[in-house]
Amino acid sequence: MSKVLFPVENKKKYGYKDNNGQVIIDFQFDYAEEFVHGKAIIAVGDKYGFINENGNIIIEPVYDDVYNFSEGLAAVELNGKKGFIDEIGKIVIETRYDEVSSFCEGMAAVQLGYKWGYINKNGETVVQPQFLDAEDFSEGIALVQLGGKLGYINKQGQFIIEPKFSYAGSFSEGIAVVAEDKKYGFISSSGDFIIREKYTYAGDFSEGLALVEIRGKYGFINKQDELVIEPVYDWVDSFYNGYTAVAKNEKYGFIDKTGKEIVPVKYDNVDSISEGLISVEVDGKWGYLNNNLEFVINPQFDDAHEFINGVAEAELHDKTVYINTKGEII
Repeated sequence: MSKVLFPVENKKKYGYKDNNGQVIIDFQFDYAEEFVHGKAIIAVGDKYGFINENGNIIIEPVYDDVYNFSEGLAAVELNGKKGFIDEIGKIVIETRYDEVSSFCEGMAAVQLGYKWGYINKNGETVVQPQFLDAEDFSEGIALVQLGGKLGYINKQGQFIIEPKFSYAGSFSEGIAVVAEDKKYGFISSSGDFIIREKYTYAGDFSEGLALVEIRGKYGFINKQDELVIEPVYDWVDSFYNGYTAVAKNEKYGFIDKTGKEIVPVKYDNVDSISEGLISVEVDGKWGYLNNNLEFVINPQFDDAHEFINGVAEAELHDKTVYINTKGEII
């Protein structure tokens, strides 16, 4: 099992333990987040920086706020303005923007005043700020809002699908969900409808299936607009790793991509399936089932999340804790 470090608070200071419960980085920080790709956000006083997994400060805590790295750059804030630093802490894009998104496909959305545009990793403005809103690039296409309508641009800032939709999602698996006149359908990257606008609601495609609402109930269609899972649920999530959470009559469970209930729809809530354990809520408390649907960690937590390398984040008495697969607080 890989070693995982996670932040722990002790006497108002944060340090890090590993998944065996050993203190690896002493309690010295005023704030700390989980490690992402070998770096973790920390604070000393009210200034933020980064440490590595040895506990060494690799980017000095001099910023008013910082965000996790994406594509080698991290957004930082100084005096109410945002820019980007590289992995050695050098400011490579000046802090002059009112708001920024993380880099995605080599581009980041940035806001000046009330308008959004896009820059590249050299800090060059590629698409002039002109939009009321701008999403991350996905599959080479970005969703933007102009004049109260939504459309799509390429990386040169050219509209490839004119802004005409009242609702639209980012492209996923070559398809985007859109709506006009309160009906939802799906378009290709050319803007042509591949599934006409006929659904009361629809979500993004994920793992080949998209949720749709029909007469107040939710099911799933495939890319040929065939109903794969009948609309019998009051709520559904998107598919992930071959399963999704569903709800009926205020009870929750999981189904697979054939519609089979792999976890009965009888729990007060569900969260995730990870490392052979299923987090569920019963009477206001969370615990974990095994694949035989037997409780191996009895419901006792105020919230509970997925296991990663044998450790899960949970909430107990309004405090974040980390537990092992036996339910023991590490």
